[in-house]
Amino acid sequence: MDAGYTIEIPAPRVLARVFAGPVLADGHDLYADGGAILRRRAGETRDPGREDFAVLADELRAALDVLPDREDAGRPYADLRKYLLDGDQAELAGYLRDTVRAVRIAAPRWRPRIERRDRPAPLTATERQRVSRDRRRAAEVQSSRVWLSIWREDADPGERVAAAELHSQAAADVGEWVETYAEDPESWAECEAEEGFPTVPAVPGPRTFYAVADDALNGRRVGTGNVRYYLAPAVAAELHHLADEMYAARERLRAA
Repeated sequence: MDAGYTIEIPAPRVLARVFAGPVLADGHDLYADGGAILRRRAGETRDPGREDFAVLADELRAALDVLPDREDAGRPYADLRKYLLDGDQAELAGYLRDTVRAVRIAAPRWRPRIERRDRPAPLTATERQRVSRDRRRAAEVQSSRVWLSIWREDADPGERVAAAELHSQAAADVGEWVETYAEDPESWAECEAEEGFPTVPAVPGPRTFYAVADDALNGRRVGTGNVRYYLAPAVAAELHHLADEMYAARERLRAA
């Protein structure tokens, strides 16, 4: 010491075990959480809050300052009281912080409460079948929409195609998607995110496909021999334009 004498004080981990830990936990539940110390009043059920190390060091200093003078005390006890009086205050602050850190190391780990949730009743066989059907249909609908969107981009203006033929093309292409998905789901997920492919491809049945196509392509038309055709959007646009021109010509004749 600068005062010319030597002292013997407890190491921070020893002081933490025999004094600081019990003092800082007095009337409290004290826990460690990573590099933090958590504390709450004993008996409370709320989650403990984080404590500032500087505040805890001040509490520890206050408790040390009121240690009584005891004739039966050993040298570490007596020298610690001397250190509080004559020691370098910056070094003393560091010693107290190290002691608080040792308290954290020795404290029990905080385990958040896990609320017990009642498990839902297991699905019946009928309910599982219904869920499976719904998922399958949703996958077929999404696959149909994506495929039709791609087909519309490549369709020639004015192109007409038989409904059965269109479904056959879709089933073949989506079937390849299904194989690709089964071989490498992770790569497929990247394609789905970047290029808009269906999340889980599924080959659509005729009924599902026709329902989606009717909406996407403005319905079916009856052609020669009562064969139903889909009209590409370009055809529908041309027919509407032609009808507008005919109406305009008729109005001009009336005006004349």
